[in-house]
Amino acid sequence: MPHFFSDTGPKFRTYAAAGIPVYVLIDRHTKTAHCYTDPVLPGDDPTEACYQTDEKVNLGDPLPLPAPYPTLDTAPFRGD
Repeated sequence: MPHFFSDTGPKFRTYAAAGIPVYVLIDRHTKTAHCYTDPVLPGDDPTEACYQTDEKVNLGDPLPLPAPYPTLDTAPFRGD
């Protein structure tokens, strides 16, 4: 199982279920960076937890993060 699957599957849902307010993910396969915010847990089933908001940029573009965090420079993640 690829490592990325755990970052977008079980880990993603676990963080959302725990109410982690910001989850940043660098996806080198699609060359994108994501800032997930606004975690929700519909009902009592943590496997249904998710984030309502996904701010997505191409690697190399700045990724806006919510206050008080600074904008993330994603250029170093490109691997050029």
